[in-house]
Amino acid sequence: MFHCWSHKYLYQFSSAAIDQNIFVQYVNLNDLGSLQDITYDYLRLQKPKIAVFLDLNCNGSQSVIKQTSRINFFNQHYHWLVYDHFSNMNRFYETFKKVNLSVDTDMTYMLPREEQMNDKNSQVFIAFDVYSNGRLIGGQLNITSNYEVRCHPEGCYKSKYLSDLHKRSVSGNRESLRDVTMRVAVVVTRFDLKASPEDINKFLMTQADFHIDPLARLGFQVLILLRESLYTNVTYEYFDRWTDVEYTGGIVGSLVNETADLTSAPFFMTANRFRFLSAIAPTGDFRSVCMFRTPRNSGMHGGVFLEPFSTRVWILFGCILCLTAVFLWLAFYVEYHRLEDYVVSFMPSLLTAGLISFGSACAQSSFLIPRSWGGRVVFISLSLITFIMYNYYTSVVVSSLLGSPVKSKIKTLEQLANSDLEVGLEPLPYTYTYLNFSSNPDVQQFVRNKILVKKDIQSLWYSANEGIEKMRRKPGFVFVFETSTGYNLIERQYDAHEICGLNEILFRSDTLLATHLHKNSSYKEIVRLKIMRILETGVHSKHRRQWVRTHLNCLSSNFVINVGLEYMAPLFLMLVCGYGFAFVLLLLEMLWKRWESKGQRH
Repeated sequence: MFHCWSHKYLYQFSSAAIDQNIFVQYVNLNDLGSLQDITYDYLRLQKPKIAVFLDLNCNGSQSVIKQTSRINFFNQHYHWLVYDHFSNMNRFYETFKKVNLSVDTDMTYMLPREEQMNDKNSQVFIAFDVYSNGRLIGGQLNITSNYEVRCHPEGCYKSKYLSDLHKRSVSGNRESLRDVTMRVAVVVTRFDLKASPEDINKFLMTQADFHIDPLARLGFQVLILLRESLYTNVTYEYFDRWTDVEYTGGIVGSLVNETADLTSAPFFMTANRFRFLSAIAPTGDFRSVCMFRTPRNSGMHGGVFLEPFSTRVWILFGCILCLTAVFLWLAFYVEYHRLEDYVVSFMPSLLTAGLISFGSACAQSSFLIPRSWGGRVVFISLSLITFIMYNYYTSVVVSSLLGSPVKSKIKTLEQLANSDLEVGLEPLPYTYTYLNFSSNPDVQQFVRNKILVKKDIQSLWYSANEGIEKMRRKPGFVFVFETSTGYNLIERQYDAHEICGLNEILFRSDTLLATHLHKNSSYKEIVRLKIMRILETGVHSKHRRQWVRTHLNCLSSNFVINVGLEYMAPLFLMLVCGYGFAFVLLLLEMLWKRWESKGQRH
């Protein structure tokens, strides 16, 4: 309480405050020899809100007002009650029209009604709401009558409302900023900043070429909606980046040093930025990925022909075939030696029985069939089990090869860092920052294995168009890009079946982008309400769907599957090995026959 009252009136005031359990710190402006830094000394308390009473008729009140204006303490954290006993509104206006008031100023100017001043039993006061939309950017002093207060010896109460201010919230009463010109920092990374502001704005507002600067253009169009809802004028300052290092440079730096009131695009929330800025509402998202087409010459993948069955099943199946071969050989033996009703011209060997068993497993016919009932039951059982196994095996193999696009086994950033795939990156400011300052061990390993080993690091950087086109032409080339740009390009340039064959690895986790204002900005609550309104009405979602692609569409009808040599090579290799083994056996048989012939002649 800044006052210059006598002890009599001060005693009455303090007694009323004690009855209401209100703690008051009294500052007599007439008793202070020097008023230098008086406001800073008494008002810098770490409290959510402080009520300040100022008697405008004291000699030192002008000094208090000037100091408070200089250090910007006329804001939402202080509720000011300025009392003018002489009801001199002209003096009040001349005093406060040059004061640094803001749109969130919480000030009540109160004066007594003249016709009631001689009534000792009743006193009427008029309360005015006082604020400015921002004097530093053109705001004018706004004084609006609010309500009347009638006081009796028993207490005070609101007797009459003088306007409809009470029908709305404080922010609702001050949502129109027609008399100010807000400073906006605009980011545009893919356009010549030397061009005229009209050309830059036209680029940011046009619907053509979605893949060029989509985040900046989406943010600018949302800014236009915000500007129209605030009914304010704006001036633009253009930057080619969000920031240099976290909270300096670019649009972030201009917001931190308070040379801008708003930014055209949202950005990341970080711990260091929270020292200076406040996040208002999430209005965007960021996602960075590594994408590549599966290389078709990355070696043989014969495992697909063994995958239908586990190792245990393969072993059991082999044992069944061997056991069946033994039973068939026993059946032939019994028919040849024991059963006179069956005439068998020769006795097949155990190897021949094994060949029959293996041939049945390969869906081949047999030139020998047992004639006995027992032998035929064994042969039928063999045909049945091999029929079931063969059909299941072939269906699984075909579905594996032709059922979906061929995908790489590289699924994580760590696996990519340890692979021999070539890498390219889109030259984005936040990519530079992430590679240099990330504490993620996978990212650090990626930098060591894919970037630092290059003699010419500049050769790693490709524009979005170049990188995505090279990714299409060269399977196995990995391109790191931001999805809002890259997905648009891929949908424009790739065929449907090529999209289905892409592999995607998350380079940087999905991150929300938020609209920020300075920590001490007086527009935080108004901007928050306006942005929430834009989000609730769906207008923001409409623009976001137009500018930002969150996924690539791949339908089953788009699949065009080509089984490459890496899958068929094992089959051809088995065929070559079989022919080679047969040729070796033929040579051995010829040598054995010749040796037998020589032995008989001797």
